[in-house]
Amino acid sequence: MPKEEKKVFLDVTVDLPVDGLFTYSLKGEVAPDELFGRRVLVPFGRRKVTGYVVGVKAGTELTRVKSVIEVLDDAPLFDEARLKCFKLIASYYFAPLGEVLSLSHPSSINIKSKKLIRPTSSGEEFARTALSGVERDIILAAAGGVTLSLLSKRLKGFSVGSAVKKLVGDGLLVEEDSLSGAGGRRMERFISLKDGIDWEETISSLKGSPKQAEILRYLVKIADETDTSPPPLKVEELFASIGVTPAPLKGLIEKGFVTEERRERVLDALSGAPARSAAHHTPTPEQAKATRAVSSALNEGGYKPFLLYGVTGSGKTLVYLKCIEEAVSLGKRAIVLVPEIALTPVASEYLTEAFPGRVAIIHSGLTESERYFQWRRIYGGEADIVIGTRSALFSPLKDLGLIIVDEEHDTSYKQEEGVKYNAKDAALILAKTLGITVMLASATPSVESFYNQTQGKLKLLTLTKRVMEREMPPVELVDMKGVKKGEDESGGGSLSERLVSLLGETLLRKEQALIFLNRRGFSNFVICKDCGAAPECVNCSVTLTLHKGPGLLRCHYCDYSITVPDTCPVCKGVNLESPGIGTEKVEEEIKTLFPEANIARLDRDTTRKRGEAKKILRAMDSGEVDFLIGTQMVSKGHDFPGITLVGVISGDTSLNIPDFRGAERTFQLIAQASGRAGRGALPAKVIIQTVNPDHFCFTAALKHDYDAFYAEEILEREAVWYPPFSKLSVIRIDGPLEAAVSSGAMELKRISDTLTRNSNFTGVRVLGPVPALIGRLKGRHRWQLLIKAGSAVVLNGFIRDLKGRFDSKGKKGVNVSIDIDPLITV
Repeated sequence: MPKEEKKVFLDVTVDLPVDGLFTYSLKGEVAPDELFGRRVLVPFGRRKVTGYVVGVKAGTELTRVKSVIEVLDDAPLFDEARLKCFKLIASYYFAPLGEVLSLSHPSSINIKSKKLIRPTSSGEEFARTALSGVERDIILAAAGGVTLSLLSKRLKGFSVGSAVKKLVGDGLLVEEDSLSGAGGRRMERFISLKDGIDWEETISSLKGSPKQAEILRYLVKIADETDTSPPPLKVEELFASIGVTPAPLKGLIEKGFVTEERRERVLDALSGAPARSAAHHTPTPEQAKATRAVSSALNEGGYKPFLLYGVTGSGKTLVYLKCIEEAVSLGKRAIVLVPEIALTPVASEYLTEAFPGRVAIIHSGLTESERYFQWRRIYGGEADIVIGTRSALFSPLKDLGLIIVDEEHDTSYKQEEGVKYNAKDAALILAKTLGITVMLASATPSVESFYNQTQGKLKLLTLTKRVMEREMPPVELVDMKGVKKGEDESGGGSLSERLVSLLGETLLRKEQALIFLNRRGFSNFVICKDCGAAPECVNCSVTLTLHKGPGLLRCHYCDYSITVPDTCPVCKGVNLESPGIGTEKVEEEIKTLFPEANIARLDRDTTRKRGEAKKILRAMDSGEVDFLIGTQMVSKGHDFPGITLVGVISGDTSLNIPDFRGAERTFQLIAQASGRAGRGALPAKVIIQTVNPDHFCFTAALKHDYDAFYAEEILEREAVWYPPFSKLSVIRIDGPLEAAVSSGAMELKRISDTLTRNSNFTGVRVLGPVPALIGRLKGRHRWQLLIKAGSAVVLNGFIRDLKGRFDSKGKKGVNVSIDIDPLITV
């Protein structure tokens, strides 16, 4: 009698928004000590989903245990140390562990199933013969396979669920599992001539198949022109060269004249990128001192967190490269995070020059296949350095020794959907867990990071001077109070007379200018001057932004859009006006003023098409562009020596947002935008247009004085008990029905009031509930509470208790989300 295979039992967390571990069994496919950290396909309810093995045990007390369907990986995706980090992140941000683990790889390789409803052959026959009726409509709507939810949307007003159940019972419909995912690899076909064949005779015998003969003649010609055996030819190249279709090639393969093989396509997003050299420059004394400090930490080992505070143009990139060189020389690897996809090309060019063939890039702008290709290089140990946006932090880079977070203050490091983590803070958690060096860097550090270095939580490194002793550009404030469009002589509308004059001078000198405005589109909205109506989004409680180029009114939150109306949709009047400004409107004004100038615009609208951002930046770098207009995408990280003028159109945009970080964001944006000027040998100037010239963030920006800004801001934060003196969380409750959402918010408040009377939570303050600033977003009404606590431990305990009590009441029709350390509190 054959010996029965011994079962092992696995603790599995699934890639779904559910908490907890689930036990599955597995018979001896893989050695038990090799299962930890691998992905498995498991049954979950009526679905099949990807799970992660986080524990292996010999037995279980459970009586009914489902079996693993398939082990998906040949090797673990994470080890115990990485899992500890993922658990900390999941706990801190109140996120399911499975969703956190899914950040460690491209989403395309996870497998999920869904139930599809399809007509049977009997159902199709019924639909053809039936003249009308709900059952016929359902069968026709299910053609090709649909989910029950999509079918319900297609047939609104019908009780679809019960009808489908009956049709399945009658054999007219069938429910099937449809698996998706596990994708990523892109394959290419290559062909070669078979050896040992008389090609002249063979081609002559193919008179009845002229296309096959043409293919063979082409392949023989290539072979004759090659001294050695010709390499296999890509099928794509064959089709492009002689214009044949796949059919004759298939015939040649079937006859045995041509052999075919499939190879994985090389999808290197860094191939062909020009190299930039910085590593060969001689470091300044400040750069050398900072590099020595980090190098010492790398050699000592252990958790060493740094804050590199260097003014714009001080050469932080050279420090990064020298520190990475040291890490690699010690057999370690590095991750470099940048806040925007637009910043990855330049940074990767420096890195690929210093570490050819050893750099991988990860960001959401890559195709699924490209991202998978890069991830596999990292996973397979082919990369020493990973550069990318926030998700690059979770790359499975072995022997990680250094993490660098460039522009650490940037709000783009915060993920607003799914797992609401901040990559900067997650980098500190990962570095502490692994016991490695981490460096946060910025010319305008976040208030929290700068405060932490005063408390000894980060070691401060400073670069106070620009390279080559270049001066910081003088800053001039232009008071725009009382100035209306057309009121000055410039005719520039949103541009002051002073800025227009300087733009003209810059153009005459054949130098470059950068115009910064942190609002895209042509204008804020369109309004009827007769009745005051302004078209609003049907899904969100915001007015639609005018985009004049495509002739659309668009919502920047859900992307809903309509064609710009000729008449008011309310009163049918024709007196429509577009107040406010956006980058598109500024571009039009400058083109009118300077028709001879070469003007480019860099914002989310002009970079929707893949590769456009890189193309615009290359043109700016080569001097083809005279004036570059853009949003915050242009304000950081770029080094254009030809820029001698920076104009900030509306410096007050962030200041007017009712959020405690308004002044900080304003100072950072202005300081970063100003920092693009004067990086070359030519003198430069910065113009800031504002209606609040006396605000301390502008007076500090005037002198490039971060320390003065911080000194004022930290006092205000302490006075109102905001971070870094407290920990914050926003609890948002949303749903399709406003009454249910407001009722749920009031219930959260009642529970909060009860908890704050508990001795463990007496220091906790709860503000709200109130409707969110955008009260309806993507069709869902939103309310929120703001919670303050003295420590992360107290805040975490309070929210865990609050949510547990709320969930126990079984409130339906609403969703509660928790945002820890929110960057937006309104």
